[in-house]
Amino acid sequence: MKIVQIPISMIAANPDQPRKVFRDEELAELRDSIAEYGVLQPLIVKKAEGRKFFLVAGERRLRAATLAGLKTVPVVVRNFDEREVALVALVENVQRENLNFLEEARAYKKLMDDFGLTQGEIAKRVSKQQSTISNKIRILSLPQDIQEAILGNNLTERHARALLRLDSQEDRKRVIARVAANNLNVKQTEKLIEDIIAGREKAERKNKKINYISYKIYLNTIRNAFSQVKNVEKGAKMTESDQGEFLEVKIIIPKNDRCFT
Repeated sequence: MKIVQIPISMIAANPDQPRKVFRDEELAELRDSIAEYGVLQPLIVKKAEGRKFFLVAGERRLRAATLAGLKTVPVVVRNFDEREVALVALVENVQRENLNFLEEARAYKKLMDDFGLTQGEIAKRVSKQQSTISNKIRILSLPQDIQEAILGNNLTERHARALLRLDSQEDRKRVIARVAANNLNVKQTEKLIEDIIAGREKAERKNKKINYISYKIYLNTIRNAFSQVKNVEKGAKMTESDQGEFLEVKIIIPKNDRCFT
């Protein structure tokens, strides 16, 4: 692997960089490290038109090196096609860059959607357990606004996974607000969610009980009304049939046309 120094001004950033958020404090720490020790891990680039190079992996290091005032950075030049550039960029960033868990999950999802990799294949490429890949990707089923609220309130990956147990978006938002306001840890958050679910189930059982009582009242009303009809129309009939989800009631009343003189 040949490492060469090239000017930072000759490197174009990768628009498909999986990391979208670069925290100032993290860049500052890396900047200080680079200022003292230099860039220890070379960037990966691809030759572009003219004297330009296209960044494949290492944008955080490139940004920090720029902040440190470096004019050149160490790079490895690779001859990749477009598909290989995207694939290597994703894998390299997941392995080496400090992505947050949602950025990491999106990178895994992109590897599946764009490159047809299975979760098992991704796990091998990034040296992680398949269950780790699966758990991160599951979090992406949360709506975008919930994902943003999770990051905005500095919740952890385990907080996010706990929220998957809730179906209601309003419940999720309320939980995030309470977690943030009270600095709840994961265990406390899980207990809060269990209480919400238990409350929902209790309300549902109560509603079913009310409906059951209502159905009994309706049936008794029909029976009482029919008994009065039967006193007048001796041939009237009433049948009841339990159909599982509903009770079928049939009433037959003879058409006795009477002539009065």
